[in-house]
Amino acid sequence: MKKLLLLITAALLLAACGDRNTSVVISGDIHNGGNAKMTLALITADGLEKIDSTNLHDGHFEFKISSENELIKERENAPMMFQLFLSDDNSIATMAKKGEKLKITADAQDLTKTYRISGGEEALLIQQLDSTLTGFIAVADSLYGIYEKNIENDSVRADIDAQYMKHVKSHRRYLEGFIAAHPNNMASYIAFYQSYNRRSFFDVYQDLDVLKQINANMSKVYPESEYVKTMTHIAEMMESRR
Repeated sequence: MKKLLLLITAALLLAACGDRNTSVVISGDIHNGGNAKMTLALITADGLEKIDSTNLHDGHFEFKISSENELIKERENAPMMFQLFLSDDNSIATMAKKGEKLKITADAQDLTKTYRISGGEEALLIQQLDSTLTGFIAVADSLYGIYEKNIENDSVRADIDAQYMKHVKSHRRYLEGFIAAHPNNMASYIAFYQSYNRRSFFDVYQDLDVLKQINANMSKVYPESEYVKTMTHIAEMMESRR
């Protein structure tokens, strides 16, 4: 009887360890967040699927998504994209694989601009992309302020336009380098679709070959990922319209 109880206990412990190894845990501390409500959603090919929500406890939150959750149960061990919301216009988008534990710190006033993350390679790379875009926006906003103050000065406006286009090209080169440096990481999709003020740094038609190369790389690593399948379908549609 004692042996049977020991076997049952061991089996339960193994099952619990197995769940920890395949679940996704996202936790963190949000400064100035008080007890605000944080919502977690999975970004799918069809849109957002809410997973859970919780109130911050003195700024702290934690989500544990079990591998048995219907939204992720059938997904392979490819990165999944999640979005955390304090509100519709104050959120963080990130990626995690089964078994990863992401830890986030941020300021509730502006999650995207202030967050830092650890616990996953894709998550860290996306944070780097977001941080670099924040720097790009700061310079762009500064140039726009000068432009507005000199709206009637043609020479100054022309100079600001030239500086802005140079700034755009510089950021584009950064994104190209990022994609080249991380050929097997799904964060490359985030780099390809990064945009500012409704302007994308890559054009899905003119830069279709870049997207196709990302798809080719990702198809080798994550052939069953819905994101890869969706991006491959988009590239095929764009190719047919050329």
